[in-house]
Amino acid sequence: MLLHAGRLMLVAILGVVCAVGVAGPSPARAQTAELDEPGTYLIEVSGGRVFQLGMGTLVAWSPDGRTVAVAEMGVEAPLPLLHLVRLPDGDGDAEVRDVSVTEAGDVNHLRWSPDGLSVAFTLTRPGRDPGPALMVVDVGTGDVRRLVRGNVGEITWTPDSLGITAITLDDAGGSIVTFDPTNGEVRETVPAARDAICQRGLAWSPDGAFLAFAGPGLREGCGDVGNWGVWTWEPKTQTLRHRFAGAADVPQWLASGEVVAMVSEPHADGIPPLSIMRISPADGPPRTLAFDVPRMFPQPPKLVQVVGETVLFPVSTCDRGQAHLWSPGRIESSQQTPDDVYAYRPALSPDSRMVAYVRIGDTIELVAAPVRPGPSRTLATTPLGMQVGTAGPWDAGGDWSPDGKWIAVEVTTEQFRDCVP
Repeated sequence: MLLHAGRLMLVAILGVVCAVGVAGPSPARAQTAELDEPGTYLIEVSGGRVFQLGMGTLVAWSPDGRTVAVAEMGVEAPLPLLHLVRLPDGDGDAEVRDVSVTEAGDVNHLRWSPDGLSVAFTLTRPGRDPGPALMVVDVGTGDVRRLVRGNVGEITWTPDSLGITAITLDDAGGSIVTFDPTNGEVRETVPAARDAICQRGLAWSPDGAFLAFAGPGLREGCGDVGNWGVWTWEPKTQTLRHRFAGAADVPQWLASGEVVAMVSEPHADGIPPLSIMRISPADGPPRTLAFDVPRMFPQPPKLVQVVGETVLFPVSTCDRGQAHLWSPGRIESSQQTPDDVYAYRPALSPDSRMVAYVRIGDTIELVAAPVRPGPSRTLATTPLGMQVGTAGPWDAGGDWSPDGKWIAVEVTTEQFRDCVP
């Protein structure tokens, strides 16, 4: 990681090194980048530019894909290192702004508001609070304000950017509330949300008509088994619905208005298989999108990715690394990557036309492959290890920028697989 006087230095690594704020030639262009040092990188898909952000950073893209919020996790510092990095339109330097966080702790989640004007994050202060605090950055001014002290888990913005929905932590199992992002006051509470602290992921439908949440994940139990599953809440009618009963992971929304989640079938013999279900938020039986998905350990951070009406999910074991896709018109999902390729941590592009993954073989390569038949491209190689996306919780890590121009990757000291023999 490149640090100077406590500031993040952004570099372009293709032939010429350029520090932010220092005059110099524009970054060189190349088809394939060689990444020889561990760290977090942004790779331009078409132009070949590469920027290094630091070591083990938490990355979140602005809605327009022009700015990235960066929390440095792999460096010891008295105060959190949080930056807003504005990427150049063409050749030239990126613009880096430091965000002054005056409380010591670790940043857990980074969330851009849908209107791009604010960034919410949670801050853990070990030994001082029962849980993380909720903070908000004004992107225009860089000012930071604390909304809630020490009892917040998962967070997400409401689609209109006028609220932050969060799981709050308490001895009674927690609750799900929506805070006013200007003053931290509770605007709304999901009634009777049982075992809220066991839920993974909060997801508003794009129109704001429903909130979906699910739990307790697929690795270990939490709370009462009767409260496991996929839930939806309809604010207009104040209706809470238990739409699937059984262990479930993070829910996401299809453009059609259905919820998609990886679940564990509750009545199977032995170790229950994993399935991906399509679930109407209000009524009707769940429908199976994919079934008999193998359990993976370590579990990939993103078990399901949804772009519009297209769903991608990985199959990652000791001997198989695959990306599978489903889209409307298909009876079942299909394998997207070749049988002879170990595709690690695949990620679907924002237009659902490309899949990026790390190809593990004699060399370690970042590959961008079209969904329709066509040639793939190698964007970067490393003699070390690599993954698509970076550090952080299930929905952090950047992956593709929302405009599809950049991919965030983490180069590690060795190559990992989702495999425990």
